[in-house]
Amino acid sequence: MLDIIRREIERSPHFAINYEQYMNLVLYHPEKGYYNREQQKIGRNGDFYTSSSLSDLFGMVWANWFYESIKRNDLKPIICEIGAGNGSFAKSMLEELKKTHPDFYHEVEYLIIEASPYHRGKITDCLRNEPVSIFSSIEECQSKVPDFCGVIFCNELLDALPVRVVEQSKSMLYEMVVTLNERSKLSEKKVVCKDENVISWIEKYVGRLNQGQRIEIPLKMTEWLLNLYGWIKQAVIVFVDYGYTRSQWKEPILQSGSLRGYMAHQMISDPILYPGEMDLTSHVHWDAVKMIGREHGANCKMFQSQGMFLLENGILNHLQETINTDPFSKEHKQNRAIRSLVLSSMADQFQVMIQKKTVT
Repeated sequence: MLDIIRREIERSPHFAINYEQYMNLVLYHPEKGYYNREQQKIGRNGDFYTSSSLSDLFGMVWANWFYESIKRNDLKPIICEIGAGNGSFAKSMLEELKKTHPDFYHEVEYLIIEASPYHRGKITDCLRNEPVSIFSSIEECQSKVPDFCGVIFCNELLDALPVRVVEQSKSMLYEMVVTLNERSKLSEKKVVCKDENVISWIEKYVGRLNQGQRIEIPLKMTEWLLNLYGWIKQAVIVFVDYGYTRSQWKEPILQSGSLRGYMAHQMISDPILYPGEMDLTSHVHWDAVKMIGREHGANCKMFQSQGMFLLENGILNHLQETINTDPFSKEHKQNRAIRSLVLSSMADQFQVMIQKKTVT
């Protein structure tokens, strides 16, 4: 991976690449990128947990929500999960639908869009007996469903999209870029930001930066959202992720931004360490997602913490009586999982945004 990055830097006219280019390489390179490598990434033996990897309960709660949402909004029985990881969410959700709404289960069409060949293989193994269709991109899925009408579900997707990184210093906006030092090792430096796309994005979605503030600018997320909204004809769109509102980004605790790595469940503050060997992530600009959606006919209908969403949608109905004194019994494990999903830091750090686009 280092040789690939070095070559990109060396052939750059400024002997440097921006963080968007760097993240594209270390995360999405076809052979060496983190998400495409043949290694476990999610769960105890991976680098990070997702809510669906903690417990099947996450998918079970969403199963009933999908059913109710499709019926209430008169949508086609189509669910599209984008960025499905190892398929654990889809498996638990579909199994719950099979038990609680069997007629709907046999009617529903479940589409998965997953860019990583490694994860598509995992999904195929996990969902071998389930009625799912797997695609590598929105464009590929469009050939089967040209005007989407149903539910879109994205769990921890937006935070993984490449970002630009800028810093406000006095009256000057600088961009952080990746270059090589005198020992040919990766290093970061700042250059004056002259990219009007970055500048206008900040003006529109962030506003004036604090002195010394460093922040991520998700131009790729904006591009991705425009592609998604252009595909959708009528849908309920769900984003589950961690992020901040416009006012929260101005708080002193976020002065250094949010770009970081995760490796073996340890947070790595320097994003250019271990290229291709660790996950890289940045927090979502929620107000930007809301505004971009509204500009393209997808209005925000709900925004709340993940913990509150799960509580309001019946996760406590899955509590088990614990007559069995064995702390490792199925009942005790399920109750601990509920407690983890609604009381742990994940419950507050993750948010759920639901948008709705209707035919105009």
